[in-house]
Amino acid sequence: MESTRFLAFSEPSLAHLALADMQGHAGHLKYHDTSTGVLLTQIATRLGSPASMAQNPHSAIIHLGHANGTMTMWSPNMSTPHVKLLAHRGPVAGIAIDPSESSAGRYCATAGLDGTVKIWDGRMWGKELRSWTVRNSPTTLSYSGRGILAVGGKSGVTTYQSPHKSSKTPSVYLTLPLPGLSAHGIKFCPFDDVLGVGHERGISSLLVPGSGEANFDSAEADVYESYSRRREREVRSVMDKIPAELITMDTDFLGHIAPEKGGTTHTQRESRSFRQLNRLERLEMEGKADSEGIEGGLDGSDSEDDGTEEGRARREKRKKHKMRGKGTAMKRFLAKKKKNVIDPALVST
Repeated sequence: MESTRFLAFSEPSLAHLALADMQGHAGHLKYHDTSTGVLLTQIATRLGSPASMAQNPHSAIIHLGHANGTMTMWSPNMSTPHVKLLAHRGPVAGIAIDPSESSAGRYCATAGLDGTVKIWDGRMWGKELRSWTVRNSPTTLSYSGRGILAVGGKSGVTTYQSPHKSSKTPSVYLTLPLPGLSAHGIKFCPFDDVLGVGHERGISSLLVPGSGEANFDSAEADVYESYSRRREREVRSVMDKIPAELITMDTDFLGHIAPEKGGTTHTQRESRSFRQLNRLERLEMEGKADSEGIEGGLDGSDSEDDGTEEGRARREKRKKHKMRGKGTAMKRFLAKKKKNVIDPALVST
């Protein structure tokens, strides 16, 4: 029996972080570092060899379609899927993620051998957003840079314009008939209005006006880059590479400010537990702030050192209490060396 193998590269903003492949009937998902070739992690899906595979270009999450109709989502820092849902009643033949900036990777399209195509919203995976039946038994899917969905199957390819926005079955935009042939792989050319279709007799193409993103970002992908600029981009991508542990379902996780532990409002501060309070607040709650807070020198002043022997003894006792922990012996040694030193600045006139 032949083993299936799928490859998916990460987003350029992730500096070509990892290469994920699914091979063998055991169903192991492997992540490799493309700059060094080192195997980062290997995850057993326990669902057998997958029927389809895709990667979200915005979050770098791997989407796998299995023979039992389920779709799972994986990241290299978890041994269990982030999301597991029953997408179709048959094997999931194709998965595609909308790469357009307007969707930000939220919309996912799946095609099953049961003859249905479904649109899913990443903000709620419990129910499909759109679902319709196609005649040509879909086998593969592809999204363009502007959100046009192409569905390939037996006897042709059909394109739909913004299928997640229509309230009913989306209307057909353009079709490419392939009599007696089946589309095995379809892919939109980046930054161009061309759809490539692979079948038994070779490759065919279809012009789809408005499918390509004309305004490209030269910092991410420059279609006019030279040989020297390509080498410079590869070196820069290796230097700016981020760790694989930052791949997560929440794309807004990076760049957020850590919330204050004490709370920002009076209600949040009052609802804190005793362990979340600082030392002065604990003393005030226990009624010891007057005896230990001021007289104990919590404000950093040496009010106990009034020049008498008793005040100096209290100061030495408090000093030894503060010297607990790492480096205590060295602190005591330095204190003894300074004990008999006469400093003109400290001598009273």
